[in-house]
Amino acid sequence: MTDDDLDREAPPIVVAAAASGAVPVPFLGVYAVMFIVHGKFHPVVPPDITSTQNGEFVAGLIALALFVVALVAVIMMLNGSRRWPFAIVQLAVLAGAIDLVVDSTRGGGVTGFVLVAAAAAALVLAFFPAASAYVRGPRRPRREDAPSDAMGLTD
Repeated sequence: MTDDDLDREAPPIVVAAAASGAVPVPFLGVYAVMFIVHGKFHPVVPPDITSTQNGEFVAGLIALALFVVALVAVIMMLNGSRRWPFAIVQLAVLAGAIDLVVDSTRGGGVTGFVLVAAAAAALVLAFFPAASAYVRGPRRPRREDAPSDAMGLTD
């Protein structure tokens, strides 16, 4: 591995934002697996969140899609390529977590408060000046953009 293979280091504020923003990712992964299994492989009676087994399966697929989107958004923030997907995901997590906290019938409890705190912290940290400078900062050239002499193709 050469220095050209390494990206620039993320500032601590970006690492903290990504760490806070990663809090809901494991929840989404667990829910995706649980609902897919309950919907197709090991049905439970009554179903957990819908009225049908297919509904459980669809909820699992939705959770899986959200898991992938949240994970990609955290990675994009951490590598400095984009901040807006991260912010949108964190706003959605914040809205869902506030709903968990406000509506006691959903069983949010401590989980809702933890998600509210993590999403709020991630949003605040993502818009600090150091994070803005990192996301808008200089990029190293991609391999396909590199001059041909840098690859040893010319004399």
